[in-house]
Amino acid sequence: MEKTYQIEGMKCEGCAKTVQETLTQVAGVTEVTVDLNQKTATVMGDVPEQALQAALKDSHYHLLTN
Repeated sequence: MEKTYQIEGMKCEGCAKTVQETLTQVAGVTEVTVDLNQKTATVMGDVPEQALQAALKDSHYHLLTN
């Protein structure tokens, strides 16, 4: 499954790298692609949205949901 999320708080390449590395570590995630210009992260794998939000909880970045 593939889903794209808006990420709040990304301002630079370092931010994008942190978001990508953090989300990649979530169980069930097979691939993460981050687009700094669009402020999005596309997550592939079978993973609940709550797990992605929890992974970013202690960072300065927030997963925005519909």
